[in-house]
Amino acid sequence: MEEIIINSNNFISLGLFVSFLILGAVMIWYQGTKAYDKGIREAVLMHREGRLTYSDYKDENGVTMVDIQIDPIDD
Repeated sequence: MEEIIINSNNFISLGLFVSFLILGAVMIWYQGTKAYDKGIREAVLMHREGRLTYSDYKDENGVTMVDIQIDPIDD
């Protein structure tokens, strides 16, 4: 059986890998929250302008669904 030896170089490399992995996860989470906030803001503005309309209905299983229609921008 081969022994696994953790020397200082391997330990530092592992620490850097884990640090970058955590940093990447935080950056992905942060970008996701920014995109969600921007999407909500744009939906509210489109609704205010009358471009976004919606209606709700029940599907064949009785679950309430929402049908969203977005009109194109008039040039």
